[in-house]
Amino acid sequence: MKTILLIVALLALSPAQGGGTEQAILKLEGEWVEALLKADTAALERLYADDLSYTHSNGAVDTKASYLTLIREKKTVYESIDRDEIKVSVYGDAAVVTCHVVFKVKLSGQPSVINGRFIHVYAKPRGRWQMVAHQSTRLVQP
Repeated sequence: MKTILLIVALLALSPAQGGGTEQAILKLEGEWVEALLKADTAALERLYADDLSYTHSNGAVDTKASYLTLIREKKTVYESIDRDEIKVSVYGDAAVVTCHVVFKVKLSGQPSVINGRFIHVYAKPRGRWQMVAHQSTRLVQP
């Protein structure tokens, strides 16, 4: 009996192999990229959970409201977002996305290229998937 309980516990903690959820998260990721490139704050409002924690590669942290203000006021303007090595891991009602990314962005009018990696955490706070955390790390250039 203890062995069965241990196996059930390990399966509950292991990444789910449900392709449907993984595809749903990848779709949300695509919507996120499109919304940033179009500065579509209405779409971002739906994608982001109310308690979003958005940590930038320079260590600055925004809330949902403060980040959407940066987009609305064009203090952050995304020109291109190129991603690869995208991996989705599903854990019940939570999902983690990791990838390599190159952002071409204007920050307060100044062009910048950010080569890095990011992690997104999705959850179902109100029965639908929303991003609850974003954290990016700038890669050191050789």
